[in-house]
Amino acid sequence: MTWNNKFSADAGSIDASEIRELLKILADPEILSFAGGIPDPELFPMDQVRAFRERMAQHPEQDRQLMQYSQTEGYEPLRSWVARTTSSEHISVLKENVLITNGAQQSLTLLAAALIDAGTPIGVANPTYLGALQVFGARRPVFHTIETDLDGLTIEGVEKAFKAGVKFLYTVPDFQNPGGMTIPEDRREKIIELAHKYDVVILEDTAYRALYYDCPPPPSLLELEGKFLGKDNWNDKGLVVQLGTASKTLMPALRVGWSVAPTAMLEKLILLKQANDLHTSTVNQTLAYELANNILDSHLETLRTVYGERCKAMIEALRQYLPNSVTFTPVKGGMFVWLKLPEGMNARKLLEKALAEEKIAFVPGAAFHANGGGDNTLRLSFSTCSPHIIHDGMKRLADLIRREL
Repeated sequence: MTWNNKFSADAGSIDASEIRELLKILADPEILSFAGGIPDPELFPMDQVRAFRERMAQHPEQDRQLMQYSQTEGYEPLRSWVARTTSSEHISVLKENVLITNGAQQSLTLLAAALIDAGTPIGVANPTYLGALQVFGARRPVFHTIETDLDGLTIEGVEKAFKAGVKFLYTVPDFQNPGGMTIPEDRREKIIELAHKYDVVILEDTAYRALYYDCPPPPSLLELEGKFLGKDNWNDKGLVVQLGTASKTLMPALRVGWSVAPTAMLEKLILLKQANDLHTSTVNQTLAYELANNILDSHLETLRTVYGERCKAMIEALRQYLPNSVTFTPVKGGMFVWLKLPEGMNARKLLEKALAEEKIAFVPGAAFHANGGGDNTLRLSFSTCSPHIIHDGMKRLADLIRREL
């Protein structure tokens, strides 16, 4: 008996995540990992989590209610917080525009179900977030890859994809995973203009937006669309759907994310979530709200200081040690630095030698390319290593690259 002929076409289209498979190798404590794009657990606000649990234990009736079923849309105070922090002078977002999800990954899953049929043309950056490619790929679309430069998506590439009839564009405009690029404001404005000219939905993933180490990123695509349409017109005429998450700023295990969308889209996402899992954990939503409403600003300052030092250490070490034939993105936020090796050098083969000879791990870049390519690229993460470890690791990586050259 074989299961291979039992699976649906969607299930058969899913491949194993290269990063998830790599993380199994990283269980070896001798491996120095620059692979996983994860927050440092040492920075989790555990004192506040314990205080929340103690408060709940003193109110047993309320504590029990947090373990009950709740509404699909999400915990109302948390939805209001998202709406409040998303609104600006250019856009008015209401809690009715917010759906709480099990991380931003579920937002991607629901949006894929709402927008993609087999053969649907969609636009993605080249490279782009691997988790999005997995979700979208399970629906069997036709990927139109859009080239990037040090400022992210190129306008020529975006317009070419829009002219080709893509249904939506997925983008991480701030400190992109994996490339680290940030799209400048003038390009963002042009992307909004083109979206309305060609009637293309934009999925804006803001997972890393708050993690800036120099200055804040430009206004979000959602905010700029509000400016383009008029503050109160977005809900009726908007094409931007924004995804957010607490995973990078608070804790991944909360599994709390959100979608901000015009009402017509949000209503469909609510129905899809009802069919998917009914609702996100009530106790986790409540904890996320308490943390976000009370300590997030000060916590973000800590994250920006610590991650900023690590980011600076990686950039300085790469500048010091890498041969001139290797280029990288000079990032100012997020968690990643993107390397481009000389043509002909294969990052997967380099990883094998890095693990065997230097006990160092990174993520080969080919997995982030929807239509192939990128064999000579790789992603490094600085979020979980101290500056002196980063410095040592980058020297060893550079020495390995030199030996390969």
